[in-house]
Amino acid sequence: MNRFSGVRRNAAKSRKIRLGLWLPALCVLLWTAGCATARTAPDETGAVAAHTGPWTLTELTDELGGPDPIEGFNRAMFSVTDFVMVWIADPVGRVYTTILPRPVIEHFDNVCKNLEFPAHAFSSLGRAEWKGAWDETARFLLNTTVGIAGIFDPAAHWFDIYPTDSDFGLMFCDWGIGPGCTFMLPLVPTVNVRDTVGYLFDTAFDLKTYIPYAGYATALNRMTIAERDYSKLRAGSSDPYKSYREMMLARRELQRRMWFYRAKNAAAEQRRKLEKEPVPVEEPHVDAPAPRPAWVTAGWKQIPGYRPQSPVLDTMRVARFNAQNDDDPWYMRLSFLNGDFSRQCEDGELELAPDTPPLHYGFWAAPEPEKDQKGEPVPLPEKLAILIPGIGGNYFGMTSTALAELLHLHGYAVLSLDSPFAWQFMVATGNRRLPGFLPDDAAEIRAVLPGILGNLKKDGLIRDPQIVMLGYSMGALETLKISELEEKDNTLNIKRYLAINPPVELSNAIDRADALAQTGSGWSSAEAIDQLSDVAGKGLSVLSRTAPPYDPAAGGEPGFDYRLPVSQEQAEYVAALYFKTCLRHLLLFAHKERTLPQFQNEYRWGKRNALYHEIDKIGFREYAEEFLAPEYPDIPLAELYRQSGMRSFAESLKRNPEVRVIQSFDDFLLTEEDRKWLDATFGKRLTWFDHGAHLGNLYTLPVQQQIIADLELPAE
Repeated sequence: MNRFSGVRRNAAKSRKIRLGLWLPALCVLLWTAGCATARTAPDETGAVAAHTGPWTLTELTDELGGPDPIEGFNRAMFSVTDFVMVWIADPVGRVYTTILPRPVIEHFDNVCKNLEFPAHAFSSLGRAEWKGAWDETARFLLNTTVGIAGIFDPAAHWFDIYPTDSDFGLMFCDWGIGPGCTFMLPLVPTVNVRDTVGYLFDTAFDLKTYIPYAGYATALNRMTIAERDYSKLRAGSSDPYKSYREMMLARRELQRRMWFYRAKNAAAEQRRKLEKEPVPVEEPHVDAPAPRPAWVTAGWKQIPGYRPQSPVLDTMRVARFNAQNDDDPWYMRLSFLNGDFSRQCEDGELELAPDTPPLHYGFWAAPEPEKDQKGEPVPLPEKLAILIPGIGGNYFGMTSTALAELLHLHGYAVLSLDSPFAWQFMVATGNRRLPGFLPDDAAEIRAVLPGILGNLKKDGLIRDPQIVMLGYSMGALETLKISELEEKDNTLNIKRYLAINPPVELSNAIDRADALAQTGSGWSSAEAIDQLSDVAGKGLSVLSRTAPPYDPAAGGEPGFDYRLPVSQEQAEYVAALYFKTCLRHLLLFAHKERTLPQFQNEYRWGKRNALYHEIDKIGFREYAEEFLAPEYPDIPLAELYRQSGMRSFAESLKRNPEVRVIQSFDDFLLTEEDRKWLDATFGKRLTWFDHGAHLGNLYTLPVQQQIIADLELPAE
């Protein structure tokens, strides 16, 4: 007997002993937890109030995952996971993913999933999912043999047999056992008592458990796969623990419903029907173009074949606007060899205030110039585009990255900033005030730019470029305000300003956002979870495929529908959740740093859930009048609203020849009066598009071409 075989048997024995000790204890914990779920939110004293109004994200989180009475313990456990992901998995993963290309990592993950067959099959049986149990068994047999030990997945690719993702935690859930309470352990992918017990059963039924060191290899491999989503969650969240808990519970609910398993089977069934009875090919649907109103004097362009759904649904189509080169097929994102556009971004920092985190920004260097026949680079003017995102947006956000790629492809270096309404910007500037007052928000953007541009010049990334600025949504309004400030005192020497879908009056936008937040007021918790789960599954399906820009001349991508498969109510509910989440991040950090008197609950590291329940009830009108207005005691509320609207600096906008605006005629943030005012103010410097609502046409080629055309400067 060699030494290694002895170690292997001892390791397997040790694992069996640990499972034998922990399974009975946690089973007792599971059964005593019973069906304990929080149907309403407790306050700091533990009192429970009746639910009123639309369901907030925190309320739904507690409904799905149970209350969080040991929040301090859970946060400590999550901190260990976070430390491992950032300081161990990240550096180790960089080496690992550089040595091994992406196909090898993904095929190894296939092998690992194949070895988890017993847990999937037996838990499916326990859930009375007979087809699921059969599919898991068939997958194991096919992939182990034809798929060469699970390296490949012929079961899915050739036979339309898909994984169920079933496990024992889901089986216990189907048996009527509630989640208990929130319960986390380091590096364990569960967030409540029931699923933690189920995870131990999953481990006992996992064939990898009995293969020495297989668990470690699997963990490293999966952490590298999960790194991209985790790093984005962490960078964009003011409270990674809270965001992680919400994300895991949403994922868990989709697993419980077998959403993707059923969706893939339904799609396969539809394909088989079409193969048996082909449907006659129809001519591409082309909507009648929206008529140009008689009073419009600005540019008017149509997007043939856009097929509008509704202003809110069309707004959600901004999800179709993605960076095209951001999913390297050969190397994972961590790899030094990865070619994703987002990985080409230089992450910069600027210290703004003592004892505060630095302001982060992203920079993409201009593409290499083309070469002439002699192999010499063709000299081109140096161009820098400064990009300002919408409310709560980050420099690394999906829309900002897609716009940066579009600009980069046309020869621009790109500087991307956070929104002043993002918590990261507020913290970096010393948390001196709450954002939302347009003159100060624009002034703060303008104030940080000389320092950033100085850093870029010092690092040799730019020399003396022609600078253009563009913003979208709230960032567009801030861009226009900066144009007025620069007209009075030209410090940045910006040559062109482009505003994409700017709201004219913030007061109108506030009312619209608050109206969206009332969607679902009559829903029960079960109805709210049903709606949110359905739109989450559909949304993930939409984001899983990057479609090319919609080209009306070509009729779009063959067989691809750019419309979103969600209902009007779902779109309104999700849009409201996005806006409220931006507000949540801001108020949490402001309250943490300087204790806002408007809140009853104080900020505590290990006890924030009651505070979140309070924050999530705040609407934008309430924010403006009860939180923002006290920051400006010498300015009347009506004047705050007026100065935060475009009409307050109309004269500057009328006379500035370097301002351009792109606007959708059916943008739901505009009133009819706003449309006429925009047309009269900007004239030919404004381009109307007949459809697209609020940013929902950015994925179309006509809009992208207009963006580039509007930024084009005359030859010097």
